[in-house]
Amino acid sequence: MEKVLEIGKKIINNKGVQLGVFILGVFFSFFILDIRLRMLTYQYVNFYAWDALSPFLFTVSWIALFIMLLLLLPKKARRIIYSLLLIAFNILTLAQYIHIQVLDRFFGVYDLFLAGEGAGYFTSVLNVIDGNILWTLGLSLISYVAMLFLIKYQSEFTKGKIYYGVIILVGLSLFFIPRFVAIDSFGEKMLGNEALVAQNVRNSYEEFNNPSRNMALGGLYEKTFREIYLYIGDCFDNQKEEHYEEAVSYFENREQIPSENEMTGVFKDKNVIFVMLESIDSWLATEELMPTFHRLQEEGWNFTNRYAPSFGGGATFNTEFSVNTGMYSLNNGMAAYTFDQNTYPYSLPNMFKKDGYLVQSVHANNGSFYNRKGIHLSIGYTHHYSIRDEHLDIQENYFEDWVLAANDQIYRYIVPNTEDKFMTFVTTYTGHMPYGNDNNKCDTNPYHLAVEGDEALSCIRNLVRHTDEFLRILLERLEEDGILEDTVLVLFADHYTYAYPDIEKVYQEKGTEDANLLQKVPLVIWSKDIESKKITILMDSADILPTVANLFDLSSYDANHYLATDVFGTNHESFVYFPDESWYDGTLYYHGQPVENTDVSYIERMNERVLQKITINDDMLLGDYYRYYRH
Repeated sequence: MEKVLEIGKKIINNKGVQLGVFILGVFFSFFILDIRLRMLTYQYVNFYAWDALSPFLFTVSWIALFIMLLLLLPKKARRIIYSLLLIAFNILTLAQYIHIQVLDRFFGVYDLFLAGEGAGYFTSVLNVIDGNILWTLGLSLISYVAMLFLIKYQSEFTKGKIYYGVIILVGLSLFFIPRFVAIDSFGEKMLGNEALVAQNVRNSYEEFNNPSRNMALGGLYEKTFREIYLYIGDCFDNQKEEHYEEAVSYFENREQIPSENEMTGVFKDKNVIFVMLESIDSWLATEELMPTFHRLQEEGWNFTNRYAPSFGGGATFNTEFSVNTGMYSLNNGMAAYTFDQNTYPYSLPNMFKKDGYLVQSVHANNGSFYNRKGIHLSIGYTHHYSIRDEHLDIQENYFEDWVLAANDQIYRYIVPNTEDKFMTFVTTYTGHMPYGNDNNKCDTNPYHLAVEGDEALSCIRNLVRHTDEFLRILLERLEEDGILEDTVLVLFADHYTYAYPDIEKVYQEKGTEDANLLQKVPLVIWSKDIESKKITILMDSADILPTVANLFDLSSYDANHYLATDVFGTNHESFVYFPDESWYDGTLYYHGQPVENTDVSYIERMNERVLQKITINDDMLLGDYYRYYRH
């Protein structure tokens, strides 16, 4: 027995064995994080499987680089750097796991600018943390602790030129060779408008502008470091003029679009109040929960096929921006509110303002959230009233939407006076997550809408009634002011209830199993003097701008300034598209998978059109396309 122990002790004290165990332990602690996230990519990136060779090779290359750096350091520094790296990637893995479970997509480097704004709702999404991620993080951290113990007690490796030379040579070889093989496996890059260019793997890697696809192509570490590299490059490489010229070329060569149709001027010179309804999904817009909104749906124009695709960071602001400007946030995850130095002469507020309207926007939160105070002024609003910043003497909780209409001071932000024409954009708040007793607006059951034994459902049912009460009181006050007949309401949801903890219920209620198709949410245009209509035309959030501009016959409206189209126009493009370049035409939902009995050339044409719209939209923002149209 003593001999066996002696042999064991020699093996343990052997520097070669210690080195091998250290390399394997460090490799495992990083590799398991990548595997857990890549196992989720197959359902989000359709043309590239999670078990493909390239992300494995990229991950091996980065871990080899980490190990090389650690072996070049003295023991104390090795422990510190190893700890910083692994803890950082454990946190990042957990954050990515939560993000994809809640929003059905991974986040990118630009989304990190939203981290502070989402931190307040962190506890509401903890329910998506399950055994899969806990086991993964646990195994990684167990390996980490074991390696710290090994580093502390292992014999110091012999240092010298040969040692350093071998470590650097092997480390760099294992970094560059797998990367070369991985990139070569992507094949050749497609140029021009070749068919299926959007599905070309090499193109996707070169552009690297879709965080979920980036994870599938490169794995956790390649995604992280390449996105950082490209972000830094964007900061120093100003390609504004190139983007501008691309957008100009597109619009100059596009066939001219008629701006008028039979619906032109239906609401000319009327007041208009836009209400973006936070998280008011279609399955919540029932007569029981939202009697006022349901009535307006029945009496007004109910657009039953409107989608709110979520480009860029911040689903709410993405819709807010698209309705006001006809553009979406960038597809690489960069939020549109960072473009507050751009020019927006053909935004809705600027066009209404040019026609003599008072234009203002209202929201309960503070003005720094989503940079609303800055971006709303940039896109044309004369005032943005952030109730949290206004220091009003309000006894009620103004985060409950009904207060926006009931409080006299706030109501005058929405309806400035009864003599001048006005256009107001209101963003509601109450429907926002979290959905549970950690939301103080759910502590009581004022509307008796609770469901016994279901905390989340009870909460959200009461929250949406607060929003409906805002609409009820608003209508009453407009009637009292004698301007209801001269006022149009444009009511639309910002996004589906992605934060509702029982997402399977949302899928069931909406009759779909696809995250993109969940994006079908309400849009209602109401005026007291119109006949009710159910409008089934397929449209997205950006189409609201040209549709409304034509209905009000705004003098500076020109259909040729937008990628979006008027729903009532003869040129309306009746399809919707999503950040992952999938699309839906009302019959066919194409998301990269072969479709039987479908014209391949049609799919190719649609793929090209979707890619073109996404690319030109990004060019318009990055190149400040409207800068020479100031007025």
